[in-house]
Amino acid sequence: MAYVVLVATLVVWSFSFLAAAQLRQAVGLTEALAARFVPVLVGTGALLLARRPLRLPRSTWPRVALMGLLSVPAYNVFFFHGLKTVPTGTAALIIALNPVFTAVLARVALGEPFGRRRLAGLGLSLAGVFVVIRYGTDRAVDWPYLSSALLLALAPLCWAVYTVLGRSLPRDADPFDTTFALLFVGSLPVLFLARPATLATLLSRPAALVSALYLAVPCSILAYAAWIWALKRLPAGETAAFVFLNPPLANLWAWLFEGTPLKAPFLLGAAVLLAGVGLIVVPARRPADRAPRPSTAPPRRARSSIS
Repeated sequence: MAYVVLVATLVVWSFSFLAAAQLRQAVGLTEALAARFVPVLVGTGALLLARRPLRLPRSTWPRVALMGLLSVPAYNVFFFHGLKTVPTGTAALIIALNPVFTAVLARVALGEPFGRRRLAGLGLSLAGVFVVIRYGTDRAVDWPYLSSALLLALAPLCWAVYTVLGRSLPRDADPFDTTFALLFVGSLPVLFLARPATLATLLSRPAALVSALYLAVPCSILAYAAWIWALKRLPAGETAAFVFLNPPLANLWAWLFEGTPLKAPFLLGAAVLLAGVGLIVVPARRPADRAPRPSTAPPRRARSSIS
């Protein structure tokens, strides 16, 4: 069931690029943020009230607030800004740099190991993202396009800082309470961006309204909870490997629904990028984990005791 939940979650997230691009084209940057996160604010507020008392120590609230600001306003400012110019398929691959940034920051801030395997993955990822940005569009790679791609890359960097902060939370902090709390706190500043005119614009454009609600409910509230639910039942490395479904699915939807061409250099760059991320995310198989070779010696009699 955990595998089914993870696949469903990644399918939901893979459509978020199309929904965000649709919303961003319909309204401005601040309006897009308000349209997505005002419903998140209301939904997570109701969930926090229903879950009281919260299993979240008071000492963690400043860190939770910082994580909320990184994952909601900071991440999504760069995300929505980049989608104004960068194609959705290319954006999905740039966002896939999240584990790369996380591994580098974890090495600097937490002293986690970063060996030759991860160093090779870092090099492949950077080479792949260069090719993806270069061949991910039919337009000229001018400064407006390149600057949007670079600003978009700051979104996974924000998420990486959020992840590193989350690793140092105490064990008695409930993951569901933490997630709903940081979404609520992170959505509070967006409330000041809400305008009655934004609602009128969304009501006059049903596609943009559906996109905003899709990003708010399935992509934010439900998918975050589903990811945490699966993470509590599977190893972290195994769960993280499912992230690789996101860029291929997002590019498939861009090809099917937007007619985005999939050029050979772009696909090669995507493969190189994902291979580099794989070297960083997927743990190396230790010799002790390998299956033993079949022995030609006659089998020994089994012992009666269990050690």
